[in-house]
Amino acid sequence: MSLALLTAVVASLIAPQRVPVQLGEANAQIVGQVIDAASRAPLPDAIVSLTLILPGIPAAATGFQAVTDANGRFVLERLFAGRYQLQVQKSGFAPLTGPFEAKTIDVTAGQSMTGLELALRTAAVLVGHIVDTNGHPLVGLTVSALRQTAGADGRPIATTAQMAQTNESGEFRLASLSEGNYVVIAAPLPTPPPAPVVSETVLAPTYYPGTPDKDAAQVIALVSGQTMSGLQFTMVSRAAHRVSGVVVDEAGTPAAGTLVILMIDPQNGGSWTPATGLSDERGRFQIGGIVPGTYRVMAGMSPRRAASVSDGSGGARAGVTGGVFVAGTTAASLEITVGDTDVTDLRIVVSSGK
Repeated sequence: MSLALLTAVVASLIAPQRVPVQLGEANAQIVGQVIDAASRAPLPDAIVSLTLILPGIPAAATGFQAVTDANGRFVLERLFAGRYQLQVQKSGFAPLTGPFEAKTIDVTAGQSMTGLELALRTAAVLVGHIVDTNGHPLVGLTVSALRQTAGADGRPIATTAQMAQTNESGEFRLASLSEGNYVVIAAPLPTPPPAPVVSETVLAPTYYPGTPDKDAAQVIALVSGQTMSGLQFTMVSRAAHRVSGVVVDEAGTPAAGTLVILMIDPQNGGSWTPATGLSDERGRFQIGGIVPGTYRVMAGMSPRRAASVSDGSGGARAGVTGGVFVAGTTAASLEITVGDTDVTDLRIVVSSGK
């Protein structure tokens, strides 16, 4: 299964149900300019995006985009009334806001907003090189820059600012970073189902300068326009464990062809591609190569099963949702913790949503 397809499947499992919303007439517009925050020079070819913040509306109906001209000027026309999330992107500059931040703007029906000025700062860049214990370069690792900020309760939180993959030389480049404090984490892509994982050890998510412990990760302070290179570190190997169990429907019947997904908690391992397993005709599944950590469990129809299960109208049945049962007890949340041993007898109950 490709990374793009897996991402789409995960998104379909957690997407909210769409509810029709009346948008009204698209008769508003916004006119503005994108500039360099330091020099105040206009920035051509910057992409200005607006996304309407209303539940249940398809993205195609809510996304508006414009590209700045030679004078940094942009025009967004035929806008619906509502609150929008605003984003600006330009090569060599940090985005206007981070992936988990938001700059919003309110638009009223028939409004013509002019003179909006959006200032971008020159991006910071992190460049490095990752090797195995023998000093050989590691190809295809997912490397993430996690920005360190304070949560509402004052405790530090990490959010993924940028991601990249190591090339054939084990090198990575994390660009378009805003000024701030970061830690860098690298992780391998998990083995997709149904390929078995037979190795007793696997590469574990590893923080710079070479530790699996997020509290021991080196915090890197970046300023606007800075390029920091030479971040070389070695990936850590850890004992590999298996997570296995059974998927059944509400009647207790084995649910074959169900995709089981383990997503590591970003606060305990950074942004990482999910590990997946597919239930067989007995509803049994097994996911290998799992390192210790806290994982969120999701389950849903695989694309193959969804294509073969119809609701009678020619479309695929609604995606399944369900609860996770461990040792006969319903988990308070859909999370499991993998320690120093395998996790077995995980029971997942799915529902068709009808």
